[in-house]
Parts: sequence; C-alpha cells; structure tokens
Amino acid sequence: MLRQTASIQHKLSGEPNVVVLRPHEPVVLDQDRVVELFVDLGEIGAQSTVSETLTDIRDRVGLLPIEFARGTWDGLEGLAQEIIALARSIGFVSCEHAARQVAACARGHKANDMPPVIARLDRVCAMPGPKAWGSAEVLN
Repeated sequence: MLRQTASIQHKLSGEPNVVVLRPHEPVVLDQDRVVELFVDLGEIGAQSTVSETLTDIRDRVGLLPIEFARGTWDGLEGLAQEIIALARSIGFVSCEHAARQVAACARGHKANDMPPVIARLDRVCAMPGPKAWGSAEVLN
C-alpha cells in the first residue's frame, strides 16, 4: 500500500508536480492471540514476551539478505518458516503473511521476486514495538 507522505510541490520552472510516495504497511494482529497472551502471562509477561519475540524476528529478517546473496534457497525458506512460527506465537499476522511470501519465493527459487518481498517483510517487522500489542488502535 502506498500512502502520500509529502505535500505536492509545484516548481515555478514549469516542471511537473512532485508527489512523494512511501510504502506503508499496516500492523495486523490476531486479537484473540494477543488477549490470550495477556491473560496467560499478565501485562508485564506479555510485553516481555512480545519484545523478545520481536527481537528474534528482526534478527532473522536481518539474515535474509545474507542468505539470498549466498543463494541458499533452503536457508531462506528455513528462516522464513522460523519467522512465521515466531510471528504466529505473538499474533503478528502481517509479519506471518509477509514471511509466507518469502518462503514461497524461496521454494520457487524466484530470484527476481525475492528482494522486494524481503524488503516488505523488513518494513512490516520494523514498525511495531511491544507497546503496540496493548494499543487499541492496532487491535482494531
């Protein structure tokens, strides 16, 4: 999804208007899983678990470009499967979905598709912090 993030600028020189668009990835959470985390672990325990899991996810996402550069398709798919499992454990649906796309590209050895798919997963996983799991606006 692209969202306009800058105002339209008109240059007096007669050049066309410029609109700056940047990718925007919404955070999608599984509300039932998030509630389950908070009920089972309490607020502090859930926040700690989410924080640790997000760190683990980001660490693995950071390894994807390295595996891609090496051409290790099995390594890419393995990392994607780990990310899927971690994301599912905290109800991070948008991350899980993006990681499934990485796994599918790896299984199909789709070298041309992999860089944008990895970039999307990186954007999705870079956005939320642990407090997002307690935010009403993210849960809706």
